[in-house]
Amino acid sequence: MKTETVLNQSEADLNLENLPSAWKGEELFNSPYWNYRFRAEEISEIDAAIQMLNRSENNSDQQAISFDQLSKTLAKVSEELETGTGVALLRGIPVEQYSESEISTVYLALCRQMGRPVRESNSDFDAPSRTETQFITQIRAEAADSSEEGKQSNDAFKFHCDRCDVNSLLCVRQARTGGENRLASAITIYNKMRQSHPDLVEALFQDIPFFFEGEKNWTNYPLWWIHQGKFTTQYSSAYVRLSQLVPSAPRLTEKQKQGLDLLEEIGLEVGVTLRVEPGDWLLTNNHVIYHARSSWPIESGKYDRLLLRVWYSPFNSRELPDIPSFRTMWGAVAAGQPRGGFLPNHPTPVDQPIAEPLSDTDAYWLAQYMKGRWRGVDQIK
Repeated sequence: MKTETVLNQSEADLNLENLPSAWKGEELFNSPYWNYRFRAEEISEIDAAIQMLNRSENNSDQQAISFDQLSKTLAKVSEELETGTGVALLRGIPVEQYSESEISTVYLALCRQMGRPVRESNSDFDAPSRTETQFITQIRAEAADSSEEGKQSNDAFKFHCDRCDVNSLLCVRQARTGGENRLASAITIYNKMRQSHPDLVEALFQDIPFFFEGEKNWTNYPLWWIHQGKFTTQYSSAYVRLSQLVPSAPRLTEKQKQGLDLLEEIGLEVGVTLRVEPGDWLLTNNHVIYHARSSWPIESGKYDRLLLRVWYSPFNSRELPDIPSFRTMWGAVAAGQPRGGFLPNHPTPVDQPIAEPLSDTDAYWLAQYMKGRWRGVDQIK
């Protein structure tokens, strides 16, 4: 398969070895925003915001919440995510002191200090009244079998990116065992593969088919790209695999298959494993960081693992290539714009809830996508 455009030679030869985001293993721990513990005055601002919301008649007032010290800290975190390691681990939010509703509301307000939340892939568009929940997801195990339609499982996931600029996870409860997260620098993987298998690197700069909720249920997209001196990646082994079950989708080349296998192998070698605990807030820049997770036993009560997830586009995000594959995958490509998320090309901007029924065309392709996502593409009729 042929890509839409050719990476210019100067960018293809760009040296990415010495970037802060090209870390290996515990080198990540040198970042000032890894294991950053919120100070007392910052926690006080979170508490004050929750108290204000509890006094308010409308919890949507969260968009009007302002912070002082926290806003300064989060501005530095945003810079770390875009120009530093691409990862932040912030600790000490007293989640046990508040209800899940209170924590969800203030958490979304904190994310809005750094960017604009975008619609998530769990959104139930058959229930248009669900507006606020299109921007925050409860990550929890609802079924032990991932094929049980419409329910989240406790499956392990391989390295992947979510289709957003920044993936944000706040731990409310952790499992008794398991549920670890693993992170790896996509740039480190690229650098190592470029040294050992340059032919596979070239193959991963070409278009690769992805399972997609838009027309045809697949789209082409390069796994890796360098634009204006910045590396960007988007990858999910599940959606690449599902694309291969769609008859009209292009077939992966042998070199692309080998490259994807090697990506996982190198990621396990150079990445880091962590276990977030209640009150931990983990943020990753999806353009430069892959994340994975291990499975965990399903329990109730204090060991009912619950993470709150927000996808957002930061105010300081990078520009993406203005070519068809990126516009289809992201919707917008300009720096600092809300983009990605679910249904990125819908007439309703991606940072606003879809409150009206989908068009017949959108509803058809979304229904096909959801069937394939939960039951396998071979079940789409």
